[in-house]
Amino acid sequence: MAARQRLQRTRDLSVSGRYREAIEMADEGLSLLPPGSRGVERERTRLDLLLERGHARVLMGDYAACSDFEAIQEQASEPLQQILARLGVADCQSGTGEYEAAERHYRQAIEEAQNVGHDLGMIRGWRGLASLYWKQGRIDEAVQAVSQARAILQRSPDVGELGHTLLSLGIAQQLAGRLDQAITAYEEALNCFRTLGDRHRVAAVLNNLGELHQELRDLNRALQYHEEAVKVAIEVGAERMEIDIVRNIGVDLLLLGRYSEAMLALDKSLAQARQLGDKDHILQALYSLGDACLRQGDVERAMQLTQELSAEAEAVKSEFHAARAKYLQGRAHLARGERGAAQAVLQDALGEAHALPSRILLWQLHAALGRASEDHNLAQIHFRIAADFIQQTVEPLNDPEMRTRFLEQPEVRAVLERAR
Repeated sequence: MAARQRLQRTRDLSVSGRYREAIEMADEGLSLLPPGSRGVERERTRLDLLLERGHARVLMGDYAACSDFEAIQEQASEPLQQILARLGVADCQSGTGEYEAAERHYRQAIEEAQNVGHDLGMIRGWRGLASLYWKQGRIDEAVQAVSQARAILQRSPDVGELGHTLLSLGIAQQLAGRLDQAITAYEEALNCFRTLGDRHRVAAVLNNLGELHQELRDLNRALQYHEEAVKVAIEVGAERMEIDIVRNIGVDLLLLGRYSEAMLALDKSLAQARQLGDKDHILQALYSLGDACLRQGDVERAMQLTQELSAEAEAVKSEFHAARAKYLQGRAHLARGERGAAQAVLQDALGEAHALPSRILLWQLHAALGRASEDHNLAQIHFRIAADFIQQTVEPLNDPEMRTRFLEQPEVRAVLERAR
């Protein structure tokens, strides 16, 4: 059957990361099914083609794909198609910031998959939850969800699903400040995607490896990763991914002191994220742009961006981004000389951040509170706590050069000196 052949070709294209071609192939397969014909096999093929098309659209950042999945939910009689469609709806909701609804759908899909013994449904459900959790800053829960997915992958190996799962694990570990574990997860994910020839995901992993080296302040290496990632993303038409890579290039350039180039990249990234409507990209871009404005002394624009970041974080109930918004706000107050206001908002942020095991955010908040405090003894306590979190971040790194680069960045060195 010609439509079934197109279905298999659609799957092959999607596995190799050629999502645009996969969508076109699915459309071609659907056009080969006569509109008036009936039959169980024809209907199964039609819905499978819709599933594959929707999945490819989501991976490209087209969350209007939700209509494909909703159509399947209305029409499918097979439990497996219903489960995969529910996961597709959850993926779209996760992308558009409907986090509570997405979590309900992921959990329901996992339960339904367990009932029928469908390992792929359980793997994708746990992996979806992991991504949802790290977007919200629920880092420990993200790592636990990844562990569930990996346990199932041991009995049902799938290189592509393993790559996606390791990518989520790397992000969660990076947000937690466990940079050594993040590097291991990213490198394993990169091997998976290169094995499959999935260049979309290769670009994603390169982007995250670059961001990790950015945090270590190995900026030339970070920029190399990001320039390679954006080249691959443009070649394969990964527009959604390109948005975050451009943001990271902007941060690299900012930290290298190339301010005008940095601002062009960061403004472009935020504009494209808003156009796409991807909430996580919007939140990331707002934070990076606000940080860039503060580093250049544009306090008023930084405060405006902080207010927008806070509102967006509240809308999606992300404690992580809410805490980062307050961190920026506290720094803005400090830049104005408003130490009391800075201390109040930073203390508020610290209360939220301690529920998030993010060592990097925690040392940054304690360092800022040390600068804001007028009480010398209290300031000293905050600097010592910040220094402890810095040491917890750097000690597990196996590469001595990485450790040295991290410890030699001016902000870290200033904290360590004040702590002593």
